[in-house]
Amino acid sequence: MKILLILVGLSAPLSVLLFPFPQRAPKNKQPDFLEAEDRQLDQTLHEKQNAVEIVVFYPQEPQTIQSAAKKQAEQLMNTLTAEYVQPSELSAARQEDPDPLLIKADYHTEALAQNTVSVVYLIQKKVGDHIEEERWGYLLDQQTGALVGADRAFDQTGLNRISALFRDAMKNQEATHSLAYSLPMIEATSPIPENFSQFYYADDRLTFFLKLPEGMAISTETEEPKEDGQASGDEMQDSSDNGIERTNPAMSGQEMFFQESQNQLRWSVNRTQLGSHFLLKPAEDREDLFIPPRTIDPDQPMVALTFDDGPHPKNTPRILETLRTYDGASTFFMVGTNVERYPDVVRQVAESGSEIASHTYDHPNLTKLSGDRLNYQLSRVNELIGELTDQQVSVKTLRPPYGAVSEQVREAADTPLILWSMDTLDWKTRDAQKTISYVLEQVEDGDIILMHDIHAESADAAVAIIPQLTAMGYQLVTVQELMQAKGLEMLPGQKIFSGNPDTYGSSVMLTDQ
Repeated sequence: MKILLILVGLSAPLSVLLFPFPQRAPKNKQPDFLEAEDRQLDQTLHEKQNAVEIVVFYPQEPQTIQSAAKKQAEQLMNTLTAEYVQPSELSAARQEDPDPLLIKADYHTEALAQNTVSVVYLIQKKVGDHIEEERWGYLLDQQTGALVGADRAFDQTGLNRISALFRDAMKNQEATHSLAYSLPMIEATSPIPENFSQFYYADDRLTFFLKLPEGMAISTETEEPKEDGQASGDEMQDSSDNGIERTNPAMSGQEMFFQESQNQLRWSVNRTQLGSHFLLKPAEDREDLFIPPRTIDPDQPMVALTFDDGPHPKNTPRILETLRTYDGASTFFMVGTNVERYPDVVRQVAESGSEIASHTYDHPNLTKLSGDRLNYQLSRVNELIGELTDQQVSVKTLRPPYGAVSEQVREAADTPLILWSMDTLDWKTRDAQKTISYVLEQVEDGDIILMHDIHAESADAAVAIIPQLTAMGYQLVTVQELMQAKGLEMLPGQKIFSGNPDTYGSSVMLTDQ
C-alpha cells in the first residue's frame, strides 16, 4: 500500500503577508482534494520517504518571518511523518485499504497586537469520503521572526489564570486526574512563562501544548463512558491521535486532549477568561473578581494552613505566590482594621482561590464583650469584605482571638468557630526553622495548622513548608474545602478543631496570641 501525504495551504492572506496571486483550477474543473489552489508549489518543503510524499506550505512574506516559518513547517513535517510514514503503525484495516491516505494543510494568519502574527494550520485528512480536521500553530514577531512566548503574550495575572484553569481541567478529566495532584505535574503547571510558552491563537481561543514530565504517562486503558458527553481516557487520546487538536465547532468551554506520540497535553480556553491579560489581543475585563476553580480529591490526604491577623502588604503576597506555585490554597483569618488598610491584598487573596475569613474587627477577647459590641466584632469583617468585593465574597468562618469562646459567643455567632489542631507558636518563637520542623514532624491528615502572616519569619516558614507538604502528598486546602472533603458539618457557633472525623470537635490546648 502506498501512502500519499500532502500538506497544502489554502486560505487568503492578510495584508501583512504578501503572497503571490493564487493559481486556481479552471471553472469547468472540479479541484482535486490535494490540489494547491491558493499557494504556488515553490512555497513548500517537499520530501519523499519510502511510500510517503509530503508537501508543506509555509508563509514567505514578510521576509523577516520566512526562516522561522520554514523551521516550524519542518517541525510539522517531522511530526506527521512520524505518525504516517511507518506502515506497521497503521491499523490492519488501513493496510488492506488500496486507496492512499490523503492529507493536506491550510494555514491562515491573523495579525495581533505588538507586531505579532498568529499562524494556524488547518490539516484535513481524507479517509474514503470522510474528512477529519486537525489544527496546529504558533505565533511570530513580524519584525524579528522570533517565536512569541508566554513572557510576551501574558502578564503575571494572565499566567496565574492559565495555570489555575489548566490544573482544574486536568483534575476533571479521568485520564489525567491522578497526575494533576503529583508534585512533578504541579511544578510543570506552575504560573511561570516557560511552562506555557508553546501555544497558538485561533477562533478567539488559546491552545497550549504541555509536555508531561519525564517518566510520567497517561493510561490509555479502556474506561467506562462518562456522563454529560465528557470524554473517557481513550476518547481523549483518540481525539488527537496525530498530535493535533481536532476542530469542534460547538466547543465553548475548556477542552483537553492527550497526544500519545509526543506524551503531551493540549488544552484550549477562550481568551475572554484572561480578560486584558492576554496582551496580544486583550478582551475587555469584567468587573467581577476572577476566583479560580478548585477541585479537591477526597481520597488523598490534606491539611489546612491558616494565617491570622493579616492581611499584610508584604508577607501575605509572598505566601500567595508560593501557594499558586504548588496548587494550594489557605484560609486567611483577617482582622477588620487590616482589611480596611490593605484592600488590594484582600483582593489578591480572593483571586488566588484562598479563603477569606474573619478574625474579628480589631482582635478583642470576645468572652469579655456582649450585646452590640460583641455583634459588631462578629459581623463587621463580613460587611467589609462584602463592600470590598461587591458582594462576590462572603465570610463563612470566624476564628475567635486567643481561641477564647464562651457560651454567649457561641450563641451570638452566625458562622462556625474555627480553632486548630496544630499550634506552631510562630508568634512566640519568631523562628522560621522551628516552625518548619514542628509542622513537618507532627503533621497529620486533616490538621488545621495555626500560623500568622503578620510576621516575616512566619512567611519564611510558610514558603518552605508549602512545597515540602506538597512533596509529602498533602493537598493544601482551605478550611471549608477540608470539611467538605471529609464530609463534616459546619454549624453556626460550632467549635471546629480539625478535619479528622475522630477529633474535629475535640478540645485542645489553646495558646494563640
